[in-house]
Amino acid sequence: MLERIKKTEKFSYEYIGYTLKLDMIAVRSTSGDTEKFKAAVKKIAENTTLPLILCSTNANVLEAGLMAAPNARPLLYAATKENWKDVAELGLMYKCPVVVSAPNDLGLLVSLAKTMIAYGVEDLVLDPGTFPDDGLPDTINNFTMLRKAACKGGEELAGFPLLGVPMAAWVGKGDAAEEIVKWREAYLAGMLTTRYADVLIMHGLDGWSLLPNAVLRQNIYTDPRKPVAVDPGLKVFGTPDEKSPVFFTTNFALTYYTVASDIESSKMNAYLIVVETEGSAVDSGVAGRKLTADKVAEALKATGIESKVKHRKLIIPGKASRISGEIEELSGWKVQVGPRDSSEIPKYIIDKWQP
Repeated sequence: MLERIKKTEKFSYEYIGYTLKLDMIAVRSTSGDTEKFKAAVKKIAENTTLPLILCSTNANVLEAGLMAAPNARPLLYAATKENWKDVAELGLMYKCPVVVSAPNDLGLLVSLAKTMIAYGVEDLVLDPGTFPDDGLPDTINNFTMLRKAACKGGEELAGFPLLGVPMAAWVGKGDAAEEIVKWREAYLAGMLTTRYADVLIMHGLDGWSLLPNAVLRQNIYTDPRKPVAVDPGLKVFGTPDEKSPVFFTTNFALTYYTVASDIESSKMNAYLIVVETEGSAVDSGVAGRKLTADKVAEALKATGIESKVKHRKLIIPGKASRISGEIEELSGWKVQVGPRDSSEIPKYIIDKWQP
């Protein structure tokens, strides 16, 4: 148990300026024993700061978990047509959000949500059911229809966050090898992410399974109207001196982190000037006049690089070669056109750099 908690908390990946992490820990009762569940929740709550999801359709079991962590305000999973009133009482008493579950029955799901709201529980999450293998078409259709009903059908009760359970791939797995089940869980998580799931409960903790889905989530839910950008300025790699090479790139996060990674991995001592381009990449920045010779010349002055190196040579991205002459004219620096792909920078320095 503690090992799984540590793995969950330690999962971390730096991705274009964001730290991708896991957000919650789900605790599921498999025995229905209230004391065992209470002890498990208590131990977990004492060893993590992550929010919890308590999983059981038995209200007594859920209450035992709540008693073990009374101030945690976990997500209660789940209220069904059989137990909704008991779970609603717990939600009100402990001020917890509640998952409403009606597998493969969207009409009942919306009806239960309406009933819970009328009872006073307003923080709801909807679970339309997750069915792997032959039930996959119904799963994808249910998630899609809920979002369509909320966005186009005017059904406000279908607009609550949606919960998917890719770990359902582990239920009734039969003779399937563990690696196969992990793959099923991973691709099911990816499908649900693209079909509007807001919360996913997974069992596997393998990096190859979690990381692609964490990146997919980040890519989908990044505001497309706001380019992912880093702060402009001077970046230092290694311990550069007055003879070290000077590069520039744009402040588009993906471009910057790619270039920075290639310079860093080569163990090179260098300066990198990040030019403000409103989050545009090199080629699109040049084409759209977001990356201009004026901006590069201004960045050379603003960063104070002239006081750090004796030479006046600037290595520019290959895709910015068309503005090389303007940069030389406006800045007074000699421009060397570098490679189009930053992975070739180490070889370029060996072959062509002379301060």
